[in-house]
Amino acid sequence: MHPKIPSQSKMYLVKLLIFLFILGLNPSVSFAKEEYNADIRYLHVQKGQTLHNIVKQLYPDRVKQWPKITDDIVRQNPHAFINNDATRMKADVRLTLPQKVVVRSEPVKPVKSQQVGVVVESSGSVIAVDKRKVSRKLSISSPVYLGDKIVTGENGSVRLRMIDEAILDLRCFSIMVIEEYALNNSNRKSILNLLQGSLKKITGKIGKMTEDVYQLKTPLASVGVRGTEYALRVFQSKGCGGTIDADDGLYLEVIKGLVNVHNEAGNEVIAKGETAYVPLPKAVPRKVKIKPGVIKPVVKTEVKEPEKPEQETSSLWWWLLGIVGIALLI
Repeated sequence: MHPKIPSQSKMYLVKLLIFLFILGLNPSVSFAKEEYNADIRYLHVQKGQTLHNIVKQLYPDRVKQWPKITDDIVRQNPHAFINNDATRMKADVRLTLPQKVVVRSEPVKPVKSQQVGVVVESSGSVIAVDKRKVSRKLSISSPVYLGDKIVTGENGSVRLRMIDEAILDLRCFSIMVIEEYALNNSNRKSILNLLQGSLKKITGKIGKMTEDVYQLKTPLASVGVRGTEYALRVFQSKGCGGTIDADDGLYLEVIKGLVNVHNEAGNEVIAKGETAYVPLPKAVPRKVKIKPGVIKPVVKTEVKEPEKPEQETSSLWWWLLGIVGIALLI
């Protein structure tokens, strides 16, 4: 005989079955679950960077949480700080950044995003972080959207083709935000923010008309152009992808057209074939000659030594000895 189930337990089972039935009819009901905010998981510290500036750049919308985030970074990275002092961070180290846990009781509603480009080439670690702070991997044919933060890893690189046919090449250790991008009759606008790394850009339709709004922002200076091609490197003292180590700052080379580099200290117009350098946000941009390998990757070529004609040399030597021998006999 089966044991008798108490009436109280029967009522509990009935209520549980009713709840499960309702849950099956309404899939929008969900249990609370933990989701992780994946802004950027790792960061290579460049010479001259401070923890305060890193936190400020990577978490601009969490001002009240900056002290807590700073403490978490120091705690998780004892190798990167002298005596656990947040103001004494070492250069050329890898930081593990904290991921904030968010508890949600309702499903995340999809947000309609505006596509502004597509990935045409990709290698290594490349991710995009959207406006909701949700990350996704980027590969060939992946779309990129307005508000995306593009991040490349130690061996990562990506080429984007934007809606105006502009081409963006990001190399390793780069962080770029697509702040604004619009191409229509009443609004032609392109505003990008390169927080760190190396970028080569060929401008598309936006930037060729006088009424267009075009700007490339960096922590040290902004760049304005009118139909051109240029390359720059900012806050990247350690070389990667074929480039060499260099002093911190902003380096720029104009490949085609004209570029205006400006900040609060002044501005400078850089023409085709010229290069410029900005060491600090309050330093005037100036034209300087940049050594090879700082902006463009160094291409190593093997120089083969010419082969020595050993056989011909040996034959000539014996021929001379023969002449000397004949001369002695005579």
